[in-house]
Amino acid sequence: MSNLSVNRSEPEVGHQAEEITNVSPLVVRARLVFNAMLRIFAICILIQVFLAGLALFWDPAQWASHTGFARTLIIFSILILVISFIARLPRSLRLRSAGLLGIIILIAVSVKLPSGIGYLSALHPVLALMLFFGTVSLARRTDALKKEKKQESAEQSR
Repeated sequence: MSNLSVNRSEPEVGHQAEEITNVSPLVVRARLVFNAMLRIFAICILIQVFLAGLALFWDPAQWASHTGFARTLIIFSILILVISFIARLPRSLRLRSAGLLGIIILIAVSVKLPSGIGYLSALHPVLALMLFFGTVSLARRTDALKKEKKQESAEQSR
């Protein structure tokens, strides 16, 4: 049987191990940056909620801080999405990254709704909760993926 007749649709087990360990340094760094950015993003969401609390319970002038800091969240969510592609993360994690950006867009829209449908504006803090827990969930999934890949490469090297 010649090499031409071998089914090449699925790589051999040894090739899968090589694929796992042979990612470029750029991808490895992008995955580390992705992980770090998710954690920073979660902290930024908590800061944003704190700024809203300051505006509600202490000084209404703090709404300007809350609004201004929202721009930071938008930039972070875009960067997280871009880095998810550079890091060659699985499609599910890239879609979750896009979901974070989508939630931020919904949050921005909920603020601008007219008072006649103000009950929809009440979704603003609910969406903020979804954003926070979505970010934490994505960070956990990324950590689980990293551990899974380490275990696979350890088993392949045995």
